[in-house]
Amino acid sequence: MKRWIAAFVCAALVCASAVTSPANAGLNAEIDLTNPRVVPVYNSDVPMLPNSGDQASYSGFLYSSRIVFSAAHSEYQFDGQGNKINFGGKYAFIGKPNSTAGDYSGAVRVEKKFISKTYRYDGAALGDFAVYVLEKDLIPAPAVKLLTPALETEIRESKTPIKMHGYGEYLDRCLEGEKLPCSSKNKKTTVPRSLTTVLRTLDDAESIVGYKRPQLSESLIMNNGKAGFGCGGDSGGSITTTYKGEFIYLATTPNGMNAFSCGASGDNDGKGGINYASAVYKHLDIIKEAEDYVAAAMARETAAKAAQAKPKAKKTVTCVKGKTSKKVSAANLKCKGK
Repeated sequence: MKRWIAAFVCAALVCASAVTSPANAGLNAEIDLTNPRVVPVYNSDVPMLPNSGDQASYSGFLYSSRIVFSAAHSEYQFDGQGNKINFGGKYAFIGKPNSTAGDYSGAVRVEKKFISKTYRYDGAALGDFAVYVLEKDLIPAPAVKLLTPALETEIRESKTPIKMHGYGEYLDRCLEGEKLPCSSKNKKTTVPRSLTTVLRTLDDAESIVGYKRPQLSESLIMNNGKAGFGCGGDSGGSITTTYKGEFIYLATTPNGMNAFSCGASGDNDGKGGINYASAVYKHLDIIKEAEDYVAAAMARETAAKAAQAKPKAKKTVTCVKGKTSKKVSAANLKCKGK
């Protein structure tokens, strides 16, 4: 119990856990600016952007102009009884896609957060998904195609490459001879990085690592050799693929069980652990809530603009000056003289 509690004290920002690691694009991941929707997320205790800093708090994916997907564990952790504890910053801001961390130009504040209704802990963080609504468009962006169960099967069976993107750690924390877990020594990346792998079945992953994790039976599963994917800082980033010519969003960057975690894990199995994520199609309910929220907000904005632009109706009055009278029509009427 103590081990998994510690896993969530660190959260997505700076470290990885012994059992379930916050997600990251991974050890020695290369800079990759090909994902048009990966975004940095900045937390703040006040309703304005941080004064300085060249690191993102964690990562996100711009689904549409003002909707961002991210990780629930960047908002809530679990206590010893499995109860959710608010962990996230009071305010969050989203930077532009592929922007350099710390470049706040064009960043937009998060107005509303929707957390997965199935987010829970069962020896692993499950249902780990969050949807953010921005107070205005980040950029003009049509909605991205989302993974379906049928597409999942096709992508896995065809071994179509999938990419993990994020703004987290990517260097080995450990010095020569240092024992795990190693302390944080390196900054997170300033621009998004990625690793490429394929989807696997849980049976495949369990045969690689040599142990069972039945609680992951409904998760997307992937492995990438001994380095794994789990390092601190990229939680909420994206797993995407291009399949049959279409760019498709699958899930947030994976959590990891018993992974190396750039040297932060004290329970590394030496085989990369099991990396897993909650498929986006399991969260269509809160995505719909977010879309409805945006639609209502945009309707209000449109109505307000129409009211401002609507010409005022003309009125007619008779102005009298001495023995002369004259009918006048205008939106704002005023007779001159007496």
